[in-house]
Amino acid sequence: MTAFSAAQTGPAVAEFDPFTAAPATAAPENSPVAALMRAMRGRWKRVAVGAAALGPVLGALGYLSGTQLFEAQAIVRVFPQEATVLYRTGDDSVLKTFDSYVKAETSYIASPPVLDRATHSLTTRFPLDAGKMTASDLGGSIEVKRNDSLITLTTKSRSATFAAEKLQAVATAYLALHAETEAASSALRLAELQAREAQLTARQAENQAAMLAVGGEYGADSLGKAHADKVAKIAARRDEVEGTLAAMKTESGESSADMANADILRSTLLDRALADLNFERAKREAELSTLRSRYHESSALVRDKRQELEVIDRAMTDRREQIKVLGQTGALTDTSAANAEQSLAEIQAVLAKVTAQLDAARAEARDLNNRKIQLITLTTEAEGVAGLLEDTRQGIEIILVEAGKALPGYSVLMSPPMVPTKPASDTTKLRAVAGLGAGVMLALLGNLLMGLLGGGVQYSDALRRHSHLAPVKTVAPAGPRRKSDADRLRNALQLHPLRVPPTGDPARIITLTRLDTGAPDELALALALSFAEARSRTLLIDADTRDSSLTTRLGQQAAPGWRDALAGKSSPPIRYFASGYLDILPAGDPDGMADADIGIGTVRAALAMAKTRYEVVIVLCGALSDSIAAELLLSASDLTVAEVRPQDRKTAVAQHIAKLDSLPRQGGVLTFTRARPGDPGL
Repeated sequence: MTAFSAAQTGPAVAEFDPFTAAPATAAPENSPVAALMRAMRGRWKRVAVGAAALGPVLGALGYLSGTQLFEAQAIVRVFPQEATVLYRTGDDSVLKTFDSYVKAETSYIASPPVLDRATHSLTTRFPLDAGKMTASDLGGSIEVKRNDSLITLTTKSRSATFAAEKLQAVATAYLALHAETEAASSALRLAELQAREAQLTARQAENQAAMLAVGGEYGADSLGKAHADKVAKIAARRDEVEGTLAAMKTESGESSADMANADILRSTLLDRALADLNFERAKREAELSTLRSRYHESSALVRDKRQELEVIDRAMTDRREQIKVLGQTGALTDTSAANAEQSLAEIQAVLAKVTAQLDAARAEARDLNNRKIQLITLTTEAEGVAGLLEDTRQGIEIILVEAGKALPGYSVLMSPPMVPTKPASDTTKLRAVAGLGAGVMLALLGNLLMGLLGGGVQYSDALRRHSHLAPVKTVAPAGPRRKSDADRLRNALQLHPLRVPPTGDPARIITLTRLDTGAPDELALALALSFAEARSRTLLIDADTRDSSLTTRLGQQAAPGWRDALAGKSSPPIRYFASGYLDILPAGDPDGMADADIGIGTVRAALAMAKTRYEVVIVLCGALSDSIAAELLLSASDLTVAEVRPQDRKTAVAQHIAKLDSLPRQGGVLTFTRARPGDPGL
């Protein structure tokens, strides 16, 4: 049974159709996709305009912010000093040493000293591109890789020339520092060896001077031979004198004959000794001639041979002195017994003299032996100094000639960096497309956020989430109000299912309100006219005590009305001239009962007086957000109609829509007015 089926028949109808309660409705499921599409409804043109405005601008900015990076590459190769290092030679330690050396060179290329020198060179030559570049920046922009004995340097830069120059600066700094380090190391070693050479040369000169001072005109061999000859001569002379003395002391008296025999023997021996010495001298002279033809005059062999000749000459001289001594002592002449004692004394004197000479010769021989020992020691030391000096000079020659071979290998810039002709990576087009897409997305997201975060309801389908509390009955477009919109709302109200059985009152009370601010005065008047044209006795009450917009529209500000009825005073309604079935009760005395002073008892009493003569009572309430008495009017009504507009706040709707379901006896409904074009309810 509908809400107004009994009201249409009037008081004569005593029975109602069997009551059937409206089925309970659950809250509809809210689809996120539907919410997004609803938020974007009507905003696609704005999206297109925003995309057309932002897309080209952001695309141009992206293109200008894009970069073209040019890549340059250089290769440094480390060659081994030994040609067979890179091959299997059975000695893996050499290969490991070279491999470690290459690893160390790879790290040295990216070391701070190399990068500092390269950075200084770049900032000097390219102040614009490398004005604030540091060594760490340069090291971070260069990739260093090692592959066996090849060291590859790779870098990227916005300038093709600067990319090549960066690698060239690093390679030049590396090779220069490498050469300087080797030169410094070689100079240090060379200085040390040269100082050692000077010391050894001075030591050698001192040794030679000492040898000359010790040996004099003799060499080590000559000193030994002279020492032996002198000792032998003195010993032989003493033996001869002792023999002569012994013969003279005999008692046989044959001393003269013996002396003659001795003289003959002595002359024979003398001649033979001189012959031997002459023979030896001739032989030495022949050997000297041979040595002169083979060796230089200053060679050791020639000097030694000359010294041997000098020794033989001195020996011959000494022999002649001995013969002279024998002749002076009468040893070579006959002596008689008469002067035997005299001869014996002379021989004894000669013996004493020879003994003294022997002692002096022994001392001289001892000195010669000492000098020989010193000379041998100095000679050995001189040979050692000469060997050290030779090794030192060879080391100096190695440093001067082969200084670069001190390390296991040497580095060469095998492939110098070339200026690239094409960029390795270009982000201008990509950023332009990204900027264009960002412009479209910003426009889309901006409008989407405005739709989601906007406070207005915008479209009627946004109210579907509240359909289990108050369904939307009609949707009216924006513009001049059409009569058909009020008629559709009237029919929807008449066909609205009941929740509870109707009361015995002939009239049904319908309250019109707003969930947000304002009052639905135009809707209330249009709906009342629609009921009146359907020949239903209708009373329209302006119960909006805060606004009284309907009363002002009708020009009945001074006429008694609703406030007077609330106070219990007589307030007859005014017949609306356009229809004979419509009466209007104005707001009444402006100074009457205030909105906050109205109670539920007075409301029910005032409505009870109005229900006795009408079939439909339409009560224009104030907005639930503004009027306190609006809730009292809703609780005293049979059905409530809430007008919702696109500009109404969603929070206000969500806050008060539950009251439409709980306060009126038959619940409440919504009507969406001033709908925008494209609203799904139209």
